[in-house]
Amino acid sequence: MKRYNFFRMTSLALVLSLPFLITSCDKDDDPVVTQPKTITETVVDGTNFTLLEAAVVQAGYANLLGTTANLTVFAPNDDAFRQLDITGDGVPDLDTEAKIKALTGASLDLLKSVLNYHVLTAKVPSSAITTAGIESATYATTGSGPKLFAKLNGTKAFINGVEVVSADVAASNGVIHVINKVLIPPTVTITGAVASLPQFSRLLYAINRVKNGGGADIAAALNGAGPFAVFAPDNTAFSNSGFTTDASLDAVPVADLQKIILHHAVGARVFSSDLTAGEVNSLLTATDNTKKLTINLTGPAVYGAGNGTNAANWPKVKAANLMMNNGVVHIIDRVILP
Repeated sequence: MKRYNFFRMTSLALVLSLPFLITSCDKDDDPVVTQPKTITETVVDGTNFTLLEAAVVQAGYANLLGTTANLTVFAPNDDAFRQLDITGDGVPDLDTEAKIKALTGASLDLLKSVLNYHVLTAKVPSSAITTAGIESATYATTGSGPKLFAKLNGTKAFINGVEVVSADVAASNGVIHVINKVLIPPTVTITGAVASLPQFSRLLYAINRVKNGGGADIAAALNGAGPFAVFAPDNTAFSNSGFTTDASLDAVPVADLQKIILHHAVGARVFSSDLTAGEVNSLLTATDNTKKLTINLTGPAVYGAGNGTNAANWPKVKAANLMMNNGVVHIIDRVILP
């Protein structure tokens, strides 16, 4: 009798403990699900976003990038910030946290506009970027900001000609694409840039001389809607090509000078990542189809027949993908000759 009761009690105890055992096993076997971090948390925790983190905090954007849903952020890594020279004086402007944290007033407003230009208010995975290219307005506190242009060239995605080095970093409120250069938003047209930057004073002189001499109003054309791509020779480029002073341009007949200038412009938005070896039409080609630009990807170089066959004399791009409201500018080191 005692034996029967013992087994009965033991069986009852086992039955009563089964739910506990099953529950314990279920808890132990459940996989641990890691929730994606927000965009802000991803930037803060990223080992290569030290300077971007400083910029986001200084601009007061940590909450914006941590709580706003469905964002796309093109995130410049630390190397991108270290090479950023906004002023064009050859000295990096935001290569340390101390420099970023010291920004106030107009300089801080500029930082905010730069950060705005890296944010889209819609989630755009890399799979949406096509060989045909897409364009999208960027974040702005009111309305919409200037556009970014994304394109797939080969197997790589580019934003305004800048390579995406790591795509589709997941975040709980959007997606991050890491880039290796800071994007600068456009503020003027191509004509506006030529007119305002001292390094283009000789190009501006040549453009004005053509108009004042009865030729085309090239300034008005490059101030239009476009889009255009201009391979712009700076003052050093003019000197390298024998035009050492404005007066030396006076010796060139107006008709010839007009052809030279028109041969520096293309009627399309062409980033450095879009360049392919071969011939392309310039604005001069429209009136003289024997005149074409030749692209050589070493450099890359962009030249005309007048530059000859010696590669040393071919104008090379020394600063690429400068965004303008109506196109893009690439600075070259020599004048293109038709």
